Amino acid sequence: MKTPVCVLRLPRGPDGTSRGFDPSSARYQALCPSTISASGPVDCVDLRSEQRARSFLRERYLRSLIAMVKRDVKFTMYEKVKVDAVFAGSDIDILNFQVEDLETPLGVQKEALIRCPDVICYSFEIDSNL
Repeated sequence: MKTPVCVLRLPRGPDGTSRGFDPSSARYQALCPSTISASGPVDCVDLRSEQRARSFLRERYLRSLIAMVKRDVKFTMYEKVKVDAVFAGSDIDILNFQVEDLETPLGVQKEALIRCPDVICYSFEIDSNL
């Protein structure tokens, strides 16, 4: 059985009749970065290769989120802010992280939500016995 793929529904385009945006626009390039050129003919081999790579990276990222549960995580955020917390989970869209015992420069919060767009990177230790 083939792997199901989510369908992205784009809003109406600038002219009101088309779906999505002009592939050559800066907005489209920022929202949908791809190594495949949208203006020329699409090579199915390149498209499959890119989709396979994206699928692999997405799965790896989701597995890292599962591995972080109940572990101490160090978040590096904008403005050179570094915080430590115990990771509890994320929402379905992965827009927010739920954390416990958030240690900030201003003090400790028992529970908090961290907005993912504010996070530059995060790191955590895994058991070497696994």
